[in-house]
Amino acid sequence: MLSNDILLKHAVIDGYRGELRGRYTIGNVRRFGHFDGISDEKIEALRDYFLECIYPAAAERDRLDGVFERVGQIVRSPRRMAPLMKVVLLSAWKLGLGISTATALGKHVLETHIETRRLEGKMLEFAQLRNYTPEQLARREYVVRMLANTPEHEMTRFRIEVLKLFESLSNVKLLAAAVEIVETSRKLMETRPDLYETGDVAGLRLGHDVLRRGLALFQRLRPSEFAALLSGIEAVEIDWYDGIKAEAAAS
Repeated sequence: MLSNDILLKHAVIDGYRGELRGRYTIGNVRRFGHFDGISDEKIEALRDYFLECIYPAAAERDRLDGVFERVGQIVRSPRRMAPLMKVVLLSAWKLGLGISTATALGKHVLETHIETRRLEGKMLEFAQLRNYTPEQLARREYVVRMLANTPEHEMTRFRIEVLKLFESLSNVKLLAAAVEIVETSRKLMETRPDLYETGDVAGLRLGHDVLRRGLALFQRLRPSEFAALLSGIEAVEIDWYDGIKAEAAAS
């Protein structure tokens, strides 16, 4: 049975996801000219990717948290990290990439995850201070109050990190290389049960699926659409948060 703290955290996550879903409806994004040359289908695919892979539902987020914890344990273990670094170096050489370039996307994914947890922590602090219950956070007026009272600089930090991540994902060559490197690493881990547990392999498989789905999405976009998407996402995020503050002030 989940503790009250976990249930409240899940309510915070689901409340924010509801706002994400709402501001990326076709009706809302069409208010912004940045998306004029992008089809409804691509906009919906981008929204679904964000909601399912970057900021998934609470139960799936718990799985992602577990993945990042396992990755951290591997990184801190030279014995377990050494074989994977050989894979990364060899794959980067075969793909004609420098090591910093080959690992850039993974760095941005990790930084986005850290910022996500940071933002959720700030929202959770406010909810706990006001003694909100999960049932209350199922109602939008409580979510609006929580978001409006989250420090604006925290919202800005998260927005910037998400934009950096999507900019990295839009580099299809780099994304394809990351998919290949993660797949090769997974295969190596499966051959070394003395170093890597079943959960480690499962975590890398989940990471591979997130990257593979991102590659399938961004391969469908024309290069000219990338910049429009990034500027459009920024415009939507700023407009949404301005609206949240105004709505909270008027209530």
